[in-house]
Amino acid sequence: MGLSGYLPVANVAVHLVASVTMVYSVYYNYAHVNIPAHVNPIDEAYGGKFKYLTFLDGCFSALFFTYALVVDICSMVSSSETPTFDKLSQVKSYFFTSIAFPLSMFVSTTFWSLWFLDRNLVMPKNFDIYFPSWLNHTMHTFVFVFACLEMITAYRPYPSRVHGLGIHLGFQLIYLVWIHIVYSQCSMWVYPILSQLNMLLRWLFFLGTFVYTTALYLIGEYVNLKLWGFQPQKVQNEYTP
Repeated sequence: MGLSGYLPVANVAVHLVASVTMVYSVYYNYAHVNIPAHVNPIDEAYGGKFKYLTFLDGCFSALFFTYALVVDICSMVSSSETPTFDKLSQVKSYFFTSIAFPLSMFVSTTFWSLWFLDRNLVMPKNFDIYFPSWLNHTMHTFVFVFACLEMITAYRPYPSRVHGLGIHLGFQLIYLVWIHIVYSQCSMWVYPILSQLNMLLRWLFFLGTFVYTTALYLIGEYVNLKLWGFQPQKVQNEYTP
């Protein structure tokens, strides 16, 4: 059996490790991370943790990898050549390509870019006592690593660009509206960097995020094509010992 023959096993392992890691991280973040209002007033404001894109991305990552693990188990206990299994696999592909992959790439790369530019823009040092380092890495680094491992270890058909990119940009638009709703309720921006920009620069910043996340989606599509090509049969043949 060649190296590619072990990829299905590696993919299941990625799903197992990622689902356990992300489910626990989201739980710990929600249940145990409480930054006092005098340290970060926005943390206890309207929307709770669901106003943070990092937390939402953690939820989506936990949901995707748990769902992928369930699909793996279903394929082991029953035939994978059924319409039901095909539907489950299609949902998994859409979920990963349209939400999980580009969102994880966006959260990780923008967080660490701003961190190295000026960490006060995303997570001031006085947050460290409340937000442990391991959780910072699972929510901002491991999401990137797990998404890349999923891309490398398994083939998935990308949806049409109109559908896939439309779903992702639709989510981004909903989130943009959501953070403005939060601002309307508490007069505070979710992210400190937004309070340092005037209206014009703020909207240019929002526009830049849409351009950047579109690029990340297209990069994922390109990498998937280069790794696996168009034909799933090609992948199945490579798995044959």
